Amino acid sequence: MIQTFKQKIYGLLKKTEKYTQTDNIYLAKNGFWLTSAKLIVALSSFLTAVAFANLLAPELYGNYKYIVTLVGFLSIFTLKGLCTALSQAVTRGLEGGLHSLFKTKIKFACLQSLGVIILGIYYFHQSNYLLALPLFFIAFLLPLLSGFGLFSFFLLGQKNFRLNAKYQIIQSLVTAGSLIAFLLLVARFPQRALLIIFTLTALYFSTQTICNGIFYYLTKKKLTNNTQDPKTKKYGFHLTIVNFLEEIIGYLDQILVFHSLGAIQLAMYSFALLPVNKLKEPVQMISDLALPKFSVKNPAELKKDLPLKISKLLLLMLPIMAFYWLIAPFVFKFFFPLYTGAIFYSQIYVFSLLGVGYLISNTALTSQMAIKKIYAVKISTAVLDILLLVGGFWWLGILGIIIARVASEIIRTIIGLIIIKKL
Repeated sequence: MIQTFKQKIYGLLKKTEKYTQTDNIYLAKNGFWLTSAKLIVALSSFLTAVAFANLLAPELYGNYKYIVTLVGFLSIFTLKGLCTALSQAVTRGLEGGLHSLFKTKIKFACLQSLGVIILGIYYFHQSNYLLALPLFFIAFLLPLLSGFGLFSFFLLGQKNFRLNAKYQIIQSLVTAGSLIAFLLLVARFPQRALLIIFTLTALYFSTQTICNGIFYYLTKKKLTNNTQDPKTKKYGFHLTIVNFLEEIIGYLDQILVFHSLGAIQLAMYSFALLPVNKLKEPVQMISDLALPKFSVKNPAELKKDLPLKISKLLLLMLPIMAFYWLIAPFVFKFFFPLYTGAIFYSQIYVFSLLGVGYLISNTALTSQMAIKKIYAVKISTAVLDILLLVGGFWWLGILGIIIARVASEIIRTIIGLIIIKKL
């Protein structure tokens, strides 16, 4: 009976493919696991955010957020492009790069650690122990955290979405549970700012490193061959270089806000972005599903099919944006009462959902190893982003950054559509 029901569902999905222009059965089978993981991860992340908003003073949260931002900013040295390159190679049955890329990631992540230590020394010299001591501790975890993180991209390349989803869920629950449990204890020692910030950052990075280490070990045992593509590492270096400016831009706004306006305003800005960024995660799921599919297609097929699919995705964003605009005031007043000043910022930022088209376009270019086109798109959009971001901040402060990010996302989607037509 269950088998008959599944056949009927698959038959219905097959019939609707002429309207969606997508392999709906593949999307449903594998998307179920990614969707389940995204929902649970999003829920745990949301509950953690609620705990931060209600149990931690905005100034303390701003400092915690700034430490995480600095570490993320320096992750530009960890060769993130190797992760995507690994997925692309594994999709083609070349799994042997996992071990060699792990060692490469470890080596280059030491540069990230060095950068974190230098920042720690700087803040220690400034007698800002609130930032310095957590940075010293984190520095020793970063190489392992970077290397172990390859497991997820390996599983995505294998199309083992079920196992990857399981690991994501476990990691998110462990991290969120640890943070929330500690935040519930914070009320007992609210004046010990250094202890609070140090423990929060230690919990956040330690739980991720331990979970990733376990998952990496279990994933490595599933290797079916040791065949490597000699181009994988080179392609990973290219992707890292081309994403260099984009990585900087991803953290530049938070650094500007912290140094110019302070920790409390960074906390306000972070909560303005948080709900909308969670709305973007399902599109990242689609991108994860699409990479293996796109990798086995030829450019002519992508050039023909993708513009229409992206257009439909953009149309889907319109009611979502309208709905969020209406409910944002209620969400903030109920869940984030200390941050109601971020409501208008968040309502404006929701229009950045129109940038989802760029994410799909970029996935297509990556799958085809179209490195020249990737360079052209990434560099041009990155320069534009920096100009918009700095100009917007100088002109209107936080509101200017929000407007700049929205404008940037829309322009990126337009550029992505143009490039896809030239594949």
